[in-house]
Amino acid sequence: MERLHFTCPNTGRDIDVGIDSELETLLRIRSDRIDAQCPVCGERHEWQVREARLRQAA
Repeated sequence: MERLHFTCPNTGRDIDVGIDSELETLLRIRSDRIDAQCPVCGERHEWQVREARLRQAA
């Protein structure tokens, strides 16, 4: 499983939105959007899946 990480547009910091997925699924949905509460700045942001950096889930 891979964990999706994005960049907070307000702070530029790396954030973990708490979504785990398999690489095959991520490739299939890469044009989809994800809306999530940012744990860094507290605002809601929207990203395209293709903007994610992938990290190995713990």
